[in-house]
Parts: sequence; C-alpha cells; structure tokens
Amino acid sequence: MNQELEIIQAIAEHLGLSPEDLDRHALLREELNLGPIELHDLLSHLSHKFQVTFDSDELENLKKVDDLIVLIEDNLLD
Repeated sequence: MNQELEIIQAIAEHLGLSPEDLDRHALLREELNLGPIELHDLLSHLSHKFQVTFDSDELENLKKVDDLIVLIEDNLLD
C-alpha cells in the first residue's frame, strides 16, 4: 500500500469512516466537525502511528484533509 493511501486509511479509521468516504478536499472543522479536542486527538493518533512530530506553526495551516496528508508526507521525508 502506498504511503498516501495508508494516511487516508488511518484518518478515515480514526474518524469512523471508510477510506472511500473520506473527501480529500473536506474541511476539517466545518465539514468533518472536528473541534480543537477532536483535531488534537486525530493528530496525536497520526503522530503515534507514523512516528512523526508536528510543529505548532505547521498545524495553523491545516484546513483540509489534503493539508493533513501533505503534512504527514513531508514529515516522513525528514
């Protein structure tokens, strides 16, 4: 499985969705109804699963699912 699909699957599973139902362009807060606590939980889960850490300035720009996927992929390259 490629890295992008693994990330999508991990996000979808955490949110209780199937990967096919997760829209990459969905807004995290408005469309997926992720409040600060839910978003923090998701980021903690992804950080643990993919062994990456996020800087707080990186998190300010997270608006869509795709932003989150790109952030994780970038951190995996480091």
